[in-house]
Amino acid sequence: MYRAEVHHESIDLPAVAAPTRPFSRWWWWLIALWVAASIWMVWRERATIAVGALPDTDDNMRLLQVRDWLAGQGWFDLRQYRLDPPLGADIHWSRLVDLPLAAIIRPLAPLIGQNGAELTAAVIVPLMTLLAAMAVAALIARRTISPGAWGWAALILLFAGPVTAMLSPLRIDHHGWQIVALLAMVGGMVAPERRIGGVVAGIAIAASLAIGVEMLPFLLLGMGLAALGWIAEPAERVRLRALALALAAGVGAALFLFIPPAARFGFGCDVLSAAWALPILIGCAGIGVATLRPIGTPVRRAMALGLIGVAAALPLLGPAGACLIDPYQAVDPEARRLWLAMVTEALPLYHQSTETLLAALMLPAIGVAGALAMLRTRGWDRGWFILLALAVAAAGLMLMQTRAAVAAQALAVPGAAALGWMLHRRIAASGSPLIRVFGTVALVLIVTGLAPRLAVAWAAGDAPPDKREAQATKASAACLDATALAALDAVPAGTMLATIDATPALILHSHHRGIAGPYHRNGRAIADAMAAWSGDDATARAILKRHGATLVAVCGAPTESGIYARRNPAGLHARLSAGHAPGWLAPVPVRGTPWRVWRIVG
Repeated sequence: MYRAEVHHESIDLPAVAAPTRPFSRWWWWLIALWVAASIWMVWRERATIAVGALPDTDDNMRLLQVRDWLAGQGWFDLRQYRLDPPLGADIHWSRLVDLPLAAIIRPLAPLIGQNGAELTAAVIVPLMTLLAAMAVAALIARRTISPGAWGWAALILLFAGPVTAMLSPLRIDHHGWQIVALLAMVGGMVAPERRIGGVVAGIAIAASLAIGVEMLPFLLLGMGLAALGWIAEPAERVRLRALALALAAGVGAALFLFIPPAARFGFGCDVLSAAWALPILIGCAGIGVATLRPIGTPVRRAMALGLIGVAAALPLLGPAGACLIDPYQAVDPEARRLWLAMVTEALPLYHQSTETLLAALMLPAIGVAGALAMLRTRGWDRGWFILLALAVAAAGLMLMQTRAAVAAQALAVPGAAALGWMLHRRIAASGSPLIRVFGTVALVLIVTGLAPRLAVAWAAGDAPPDKREAQATKASAACLDATALAALDAVPAGTMLATIDATPALILHSHHRGIAGPYHRNGRAIADAMAAWSGDDATARAILKRHGATLVAVCGAPTESGIYARRNPAGLHARLSAGHAPGWLAPVPVRGTPWRVWRIVG
């Protein structure tokens, strides 16, 4: 009975693929759900919003980059001159993500002030990305499951913690837009309109690459699946050709619009450059030629794509090939040893706690199960094969590197939505109101991964946080309060040694300069700052003199301080935190802030 019911739904697939009227009823319900979620998120973050404390180092640096650009810094000049002066720090990010922030700040600043405009943009822009992600996920569900399944996708995305963490108010860095671009690529690949779908997927991939290359493994897999689709179905030639042409045009435009001329034709591994653009453009050109006319058999299509793949891989035999071996090859060896090896998100997921591992795997496992169920009931379905392959690959990449958890959660949404939709049909058919009501609630808790995560947390039996640890966390958070940092302006501007993770917020909210932030292109400064904090007097003084530092500041007990204490319990940071300043530091009285500041006098 169950198989027959689902098979009957598959007969209605043309109705699923049919275009819908703009802003039909489901769109209004989606917007209502987004408004409710946005209100809840703003309310949840109200305390943080009130003090203007952006949640991440990259969010602070992003806002500072936008501020400097609007103040007259060049479009292609991406250096942060208040970090590691006088030459500044190389921030290789893309201006593409700066545009929506600037579009809000520029007109609002004369009306509500610069700080008010920046805070408004920091709240609005992430919620814009949330709406975009919900809309794309809902469209994927409508086109691959059923027109009525959109709500499951939108709801499950809201419960995907790693995803919504990147789409919450104040999260203004590029991760939210990368999620939208990834989902848009998937949407284009499963869209029933082949040419339009190919164009959407190609533009989405190009936009993602213009923002950054972190999603490159998923993007390459998407392109590979589109090529496999043409091998299996000759009609997919239209989609693949449109994708290749749109991608080539998008990559070419991105190189000239967003990449500085000096880096455009270089071989930088961490940005769109010749290292990545050349193989992509060669592959797109080959696909464009190969798809001019239909190729009769799957074997011939596979041979054509194989030759194109070989041609596209040739540039990787040169300098570009090093990027595949080690994307972080340019990181200073000392910074790699002292800092990069400590970055939690760069570690494999199986190196995390058991609770973290299981919680991260819940939604991807549900998504894979849902995709398998759709393939089982509908037989061969190109769209669901793509969704399953992406979900499985994302889960595998997440095991190798924790940072892939965000993409894995996002790519699990369609499969989880399918599972929710299929099981809810059976629950709704029950003659018992109790089963319909409580069964639906239980189903939502299960397919969103909420119930399994709660079960894992309960089984882990975590003890409540230690009182002193909670107080330390609260004190460290107060250090990044915009008001607390702005109070440091009472001290004449100088180059200040602060902890690496606090430095971006410090230079955003005060007039001081910093030595190092957590940005891998500035590995030498990172290594120096860490060595100074954990070093003895002679080491610290030599490093600070080399960087022209005039001030030293500490605040709270950040996680970073534990690294310094373990390396040297008698290091500079440990001594200052304990109130024991060396003779070459003179205290500077500052009011209205938990920060303690010393001037270098020796």
